[in-house]
Amino acid sequence: MESSILESIGMEIIGVMSPVSICMLLVVLIVYSLSSANPFSPTSSAPIRTAANLVYLESPSDSTGQKLEGALLNALVFVILIAVVTFILVVLYYYNFTNFLKNYMRFSAFFVLATMGGSIFLSIIQHFSIPVDSITCFLLLFNFTVVGVLSVFSGGIPILLRQAYRVGGE
Repeated sequence: MESSILESIGMEIIGVMSPVSICMLLVVLIVYSLSSANPFSPTSSAPIRTAANLVYLESPSDSTGQKLEGALLNALVFVILIAVVTFILVVLYYYNFTNFLKNYMRFSAFFVLATMGGSIFLSIIQHFSIPVDSITCFLLLFNFTVVGVLSVFSGGIPILLRQAYRVGGE
């Protein structure tokens, strides 16, 4: 007996929705466990400067016109930054620097896993007061990062481990 088109589409939808749902659940659990007791209390920490607010950092005392001008200026700088980086990557690909691009992608994945994973790991350690020394913390983070890069870029990694890193990395 042949399976109907609805069954095959249903399996494809489940195949897409399962990792997305797991990723959303992990994000909610992390945000819930790391958030403060009163989420509506004002935070006194200084704003973080990123590529999205490189030129103008908004303050509550700014007028609406200043905020609009600053937002447009930040958007312009951000778009120019993305365009320049994209142009550089296309030129590198055009001139056959594919080995450099592959290693650049590996380094980028390593850096993102190390910084974001380390930030989340340290927040969890601080929030739950987990006693761990710095050497163990470094080794755990390094192993997490190296296995993550290998699972994304190498063959021969078990599919379950590869899927876990990809879901966790989203």
